[in-house]
Amino acid sequence: MDETTALLGSQSPPNDARVPPSCRGRKPQTIVLLLSLLVLFLSCSDSLSAVPSTRLLEDAICRRYTVRNATEAPIDEQSCKADSVQSELAYLKGLMDTLEAAIGLLVAFPYAALSDKIGRKPILLLFITGYFLSSAWNALVIYRSETLLPHTVLFSPAFFLIGGGRCVVISALHSAVSDVTTDDHRASGFLAIMFGTLAGSFIGPVVSSGLMQITSPWVPYLISFGIMLLGAAMLLLIPETLSPRKLDADKQEPIDDTTRSMLNWHLRRCVAQLKESLDLLRQPALAVLLVTFLAPMPMMAATSQFFVQYVSKRFEWSLAAAGYLLSLRGTVNMLLLLVILPGLSTMLLSRATAKGRSGAAKDRVLAQSSAVALTLGCLLMASDRIYVVVTGLVVNTLGAGLAAVCRSLAAYLVSAHHTAKLQTLIGMTEALGSLFAGPALAGMLSAGMKSEGAWMGLPYLGLAAFLSLTTLLPLFFVRFPAGLTAQASDDDTDPAFACARGLDGGCPLGSHCPGHAPFGSAA
Repeated sequence: MDETTALLGSQSPPNDARVPPSCRGRKPQTIVLLLSLLVLFLSCSDSLSAVPSTRLLEDAICRRYTVRNATEAPIDEQSCKADSVQSELAYLKGLMDTLEAAIGLLVAFPYAALSDKIGRKPILLLFITGYFLSSAWNALVIYRSETLLPHTVLFSPAFFLIGGGRCVVISALHSAVSDVTTDDHRASGFLAIMFGTLAGSFIGPVVSSGLMQITSPWVPYLISFGIMLLGAAMLLLIPETLSPRKLDADKQEPIDDTTRSMLNWHLRRCVAQLKESLDLLRQPALAVLLVTFLAPMPMMAATSQFFVQYVSKRFEWSLAAAGYLLSLRGTVNMLLLLVILPGLSTMLLSRATAKGRSGAAKDRVLAQSSAVALTLGCLLMASDRIYVVVTGLVVNTLGAGLAAVCRSLAAYLVSAHHTAKLQTLIGMTEALGSLFAGPALAGMLSAGMKSEGAWMGLPYLGLAAFLSLTTLLPLFFVRFPAGLTAQASDDDTDPAFACARGLDGGCPLGSHCPGHAPFGSAA
């Protein structure tokens, strides 16, 4: 028996009705591949500029505050490793992340509403525009460091008002994947997006570090702008994924005559959607699971530019040399997503099926294992031995699939038409994690430099404690609805899915559905 038709019957529209005209004739796998290639270009551009921009900003700070009247360009890097310069650099980078996250939180729901109204592609284009302008401002400040204070880089996040920043683009990308994939393949689609990110994270540091060792940091920095423009061109190949049913519904929305009334109407709509999204948190399991999404952004910050600065300062490496460690992380990440996670997923799914359990049980085990790897890796990265730090980086990277697996796990708990709202809630939670991640890491690094010795690893000790609270505890102790992890008896249909797939929030099975309570007023 077909699962969808059995549960929804005639209420469910034909499959073609759910597919946007632009997507017809294209396999979902092809669309996911194109989305992952877009992410590859953007990630490669971001990682290609990360180490050079850090070095150039370090040079600007050093030139203004430490080595005055310097004529050489750039200043010898080892002259810029003073605690004051490194502390200033860490705080500037951290505050930039915080401001970007704050803007993401401010505009997340307006852009989510816009995404559901006009589609995913325009939102992606707006993000690339804002990201390009933000990066261009940073380049201008560094280039004109004789006249512009290094602190003026803090204006760059303002450009993320155009497109909403990473919080919004992550939500749009995952919503696009959810638009074209089934429940069974959704996690694979999310992992494909993550793979694009990680592949770019491997290529960028190798190229930038290699170029920095033979030429100016400006060379890889400027190349990153060209790759970003290639990503914008990539959008031409990607069809709109938003369901025509949603577009048709938006056409029936009231259109007011004046600009003011239109703005008021859209504001009321955003507030209403925020309330609807927060209503999802009436499910205790989803509310607790959402806590795990506080971890990805701090973890990302601690294993990217900050990690390069940490290794460079603690072990007296050049930033270019430390940048190669990011490529090691990218290599392990790709191995994880291509071999380890698919293998574990297949093995766990077969065991879960044999025991009469659903794919959600498999995802929970993968999430728990990832949380353990992340926490243990951070503890090792706090070591004062470089080989232990590198080992910790590898172990930590083995948990990099946590966010994707938790997204899939959370998606089991909501109906399909709440996908965009769920992804926006997740994006806002991740942005909330970014609000304190940068300043907290910078503060702990500054405190560690003052104390010296083993306390230099304070940022990673603090992060390990944070991960224990936000990932280990929720994933090991949260109680999911009984129907979520148990297979249905006769037709191999998960009863919790019956609730999740009900139209307009209603469950076709009503009180006969074991998974009904988490979605109804009883919750």
